[in-house]
Amino acid sequence: MKNNRFVAIALAFTLANTAVPTALFAQQSTSLAGTAKDEAKKPFTDYTVRARDVAAGTQTPAQALDAQGNFSLTGLSTANYLVELLNKNGKVVCTEGPFDLSKQAIKSDVVVDCNKVPASWWLIGAAAAAGITAGIVATGDTPAAPPAVAGFAAAPPASPSR
Repeated sequence: MKNNRFVAIALAFTLANTAVPTALFAQQSTSLAGTAKDEAKKPFTDYTVRARDVAAGTQTPAQALDAQGNFSLTGLSTANYLVELLNKNGKVVCTEGPFDLSKQAIKSDVVVDCNKVPASWWLIGAAAAAGITAGIVATGDTPAAPPAVAGFAAAPPASPSR
């Protein structure tokens, strides 16, 4: 009986000690910092940035860029965030990210760049192309020719001398 009680107490102590660091990390304060000077026009202080939680859709209050076009968003929770650049009217100019702060609690090298195509678009395009190719290869088909238009005869193939 004494051994069972000892094992139960040891097990409870072990579980309690492993749960505390996990809970503390989940509530850890994180931050995003960087620059938007390539996208914002002077005066930079007319522009603001905010972080949007990708999963929840919530956003932080907008914070003005400093005179050099830099920003720092602090007090964030561990989540995936997009950084949104807003003009003086509060309209989103562009976004950067997402940034997974559960893997990197402090991200200080964010560069807001509206002119680049986000990596997610490249991945979606590549996946679509791979799916089309796989469908053609799997069925052994060739892409279909466009349908003929009623009332028009198909033109004969051009001769090599043309």
